Amino acid sequence: MRCIICKARGYCGRPFCPILQKINKKFKCSDLLENLPNVDMDFFGSNVSFFVGRWGYPNVKISPLITDIPKDVEHLFGYNLAEIIKIRINLLSPSVAANVNKRTTIIEKLQELAMSKEGVDTEVEFYKKPKLSLSFVDNLPPMGPYGELKRISYDNPKIPKIVDKVADDYSFEGVLRIYEKFDEIYASRLFSAGILGRKKKLVPTRWAITAVDDMIGKYLIKKIREYKILEEPLMFETSYLGNEFRIYFLPSAWAFELIEIYNKCVWNPTNKPITVSDYEIKERKTYAKNTGGAYYAARLAVLEKLDEMRRQAKVIVKRVVNEEYSVPLGVWVIREAVRDALRKRPKKLDNVEKIGTISSQKLLDDFIK
Repeated sequence: MRCIICKARGYCGRPFCPILQKINKKFKCSDLLENLPNVDMDFFGSNVSFFVGRWGYPNVKISPLITDIPKDVEHLFGYNLAEIIKIRINLLSPSVAANVNKRTTIIEKLQELAMSKEGVDTEVEFYKKPKLSLSFVDNLPPMGPYGELKRISYDNPKIPKIVDKVADDYSFEGVLRIYEKFDEIYASRLFSAGILGRKKKLVPTRWAITAVDDMIGKYLIKKIREYKILEEPLMFETSYLGNEFRIYFLPSAWAFELIEIYNKCVWNPTNKPITVSDYEIKERKTYAKNTGGAYYAARLAVLEKLDEMRRQAKVIVKRVVNEEYSVPLGVWVIREAVRDALRKRPKKLDNVEKIGTISSQKLLDDFIK
């Protein structure tokens, strides 16, 4: 239970997650490492993303993420596990030390790269040859070789005009405008890179992803609470990468719950299923510590669908995690899988009258198990 709730967030007090260490050790012996890029002291590729670490906060490591393969490394839905790892293993991470509240010339250069919506031709030099490895964290897809950055040069980044316009807005406003123009992934990158907000600072990528999902979600909650209540109960479903989803839309005022059932998988080495959940009525005031970033990712996808339908409802997302989910890939899996389910034709639920009389969360949970 503790590992499922923690998911490498350090709740156990250990400096490194033993589950992730085991996975990383396993992949050191994997044939997938044959797909690692051939990296020496210099590397030329395309800068395609940005990363801010969290260990040692407020003193952290930041890095542009550079690749020499022509793939979109941020939008991965639809690929299988091996394909995702092969794409992400080619992401080179040349890092520098940074304090989240301070600005230096090199940090400003990396921020400029982070603002580009398209890949930027980039050349980097390392102090030492990068370590060839595949690193896993919970909220993010894996990354490949890493090393300490000595020098960087790059072509002109293509920065959308709206970024300059919203850079000095309050963080909430800036995030919303970038999300509406592009998507939550680009908004998270800019927020993490310290581009958005009047009090600018770097934000660890893991925290930024959940913060952006939460900000957008709160904005959408205010909208959908003005809509009419859904007329009839619906159920959507899908499966992806060893995750099975059933999503229930029930005629009621806005409420939301994420129920996660972990069979034997990356976070549960036992054969006994473990269930965790978080929920809200009207609006959540505290962090969803049991399900973490998955809660906000799933909620965002649900709210987008309700906004599209111009309806409000009580929504329960039931996620079953199976053995095929063998490595952590990030909360994007939950967000995109729920979106995928909600794009499909829903099923009308039986026992409509029974569902309509369910008045407590426990009875509802019992009904959908």
